[in-house]
Amino acid sequence: MRLSFALLLLLADYVLGSPGDRLSEFQDCNDACEHRRTYSQSQATGLDISENEFSHIAFKQTPILLQWLLFWDYRADCDYQCQQIVTRDRIVNNKEIHQFHGKWPFIRLFGMQEFFSVIFSVGNFLPHYYGYQKLLKRLNMLQYRGKAETSPSKLLKSYMLVAVAGMLAWSASSIFHLRDLLITEKLDYFFAGGTVLSGFHAIFTRIARLDRHPFLSRLFTWSVILIFGLHILRLYIDWSYTYNMRFNVLFGLLQYILLLLLAFNNYKLLQKQPKSKIRPNIPSSKNIKQLCLMPVILVLTTASGMSFELFDFFNYRWQIDSHALWHLCTIWPSWELYEFFIADFNFVTREVSN
Repeated sequence: MRLSFALLLLLADYVLGSPGDRLSEFQDCNDACEHRRTYSQSQATGLDISENEFSHIAFKQTPILLQWLLFWDYRADCDYQCQQIVTRDRIVNNKEIHQFHGKWPFIRLFGMQEFFSVIFSVGNFLPHYYGYQKLLKRLNMLQYRGKAETSPSKLLKSYMLVAVAGMLAWSASSIFHLRDLLITEKLDYFFAGGTVLSGFHAIFTRIARLDRHPFLSRLFTWSVILIFGLHILRLYIDWSYTYNMRFNVLFGLLQYILLLLLAFNNYKLLQKQPKSKIRPNIPSSKNIKQLCLMPVILVLTTASGMSFELFDFFNYRWQIDSHALWHLCTIWPSWELYEFFIADFNFVTREVSN
């Protein structure tokens, strides 16, 4: 689940000017690197760096593959090398490690800027892919029985949209952490917003049982699409981290509330109906766990994972930070989310999944 993405946006205003960017040694290092690299387009080539403390350093050339595949130009690579030089010097002198451009000074591993964030983003992609396949299998089963056009099957399709949005979002996240560029950042934010909206759409459709009301269902779906389109247009015209944060927080909180409301509604229905009419081959306690407790657990675990963003930390030796650990914490809830969707769908249709 990517509901907690909104918290990252909350912190975005603070990353525009990081302490490391303002270090005089970092700026001097960049001047020396650009001068030594002797690229004609460098603004630093006309500088006198004879008194620059970094003038003696033999800066490395950018690997060809990184230039071609990941668009590392000399400026970006000088910036990266100087982050490492300054950070190691500060570690040796027992000084505080600073962020640069809103990020910790990660070492480039296998060409990846943030190795663990990439790995954990891929890890988050997998449950959404698994969920899509499982939902598709369930839909195909209904088609085989001639029930694919029935009202409840529309719930499956809305859940499948959540899975598609999740796969797109975590693919964009993987690419962004692999190589931080303006376009990869924007795609990461756009698809994250789409994930929050798709979850809101699916769960509201389930609670309101809009699958029983085709006109209202279409009206609500197009309204959500319009909201997303206007959201993208707003950001395209005037990019604002604050607005983006507020948008995602709003629909993220609504999704949390809807999940809790759905759990409460399921509990009331379970209390009213005889066991034999619910899911006769599964104990009532398991029904309560799957249909009532699991949504609460999903909300609590995802919200708890946001604490990693509040208590920001970074370990240079292990090359991992709190943001990567937050990504790790969202993998398990994503697996369970689709298990809940299937269990809830079976509960709604009074069918037992074989």
